Amino acid sequence: MNETDSLMLQQEWFDRGKEDAWAGRSKQPPEHDPEAASFYDLGYSEGEIERPPVGLPSTD
Repeated sequence: MNETDSLMLQQEWFDRGKEDAWAGRSKQPPEHDPEAASFYDLGYSEGEIERPPVGLPSTD
């Protein structure tokens, strides 16, 4: 795995943690990869203190 792939994987776990927090789901970090679990936890923590993005209002 090269550095770009590693950074993408880290971002994916961070984003998944945020999404889980925004959706009100319990933490579900990966058990097989401590580094990925750390990024998941960071994302989850940030998701708990940040509001989820909202879509633009409909013009209908």
